[in-house]
Amino acid sequence: MSWKRLWISCLAGPVAVVLAWVVIGASWYMNREWFVFVRDAYSDFGGPESCCPGLYNYGLMLVGALVVVFGACTYLCAPGRLGAAGGAYFALAGVFLALIGVFPSGTRPHTFVSTWFFVQADMGLVLLLASMRRGGGLTRLALLASILAFPVAGIVEVAVGWPSAAVVETYGIIIIDIGAIAAFLWCRRHLHTRV
Repeated sequence: MSWKRLWISCLAGPVAVVLAWVVIGASWYMNREWFVFVRDAYSDFGGPESCCPGLYNYGLMLVGALVVVFGACTYLCAPGRLGAAGGAYFALAGVFLALIGVFPSGTRPHTFVSTWFFVQADMGLVLLLASMRRGGGLTRLALLASILAFPVAGIVEVAVGWPSAAVVETYGIIIIDIGAIAAFLWCRRHLHTRV
């Protein structure tokens, strides 16, 4: 694969970041009569109480496919085995994100696939960003945020408790977004030397 084609596939990362928020925002707007940020979960947009669960579920499937493409891009452009492992984990996280749409709120596998999306995305980012750590300030900041994501979430839960699943999901999505953008920027700078 040429580096130009790989560069185009790496654009799937920032597109996924934006599209995920568009899907959440549109779903929230369509369900604004009942959705309460500090009470509900984003996954409720895909459940039976939603006015248009397909918007959220199919949206997550599309975002998941973009994350898989971006994970494959980072697998190919990140340095060493550590970067390759991180890209593979991140691509697998995309599969689990798509599965959240396949198994929406109220189905038995939902909690498993949604939890493992966050776990695998964070593990993938820690490995990816560790391989890219010489990439500058944003890469190091994103690595630190990814390393601390789960400990900080646990401390907040024990100390005061998260008010809702949507609040902790927002926290997790922001950490993933920062890491994905940092990995994209690293790949953009170094892609032609890796392929």
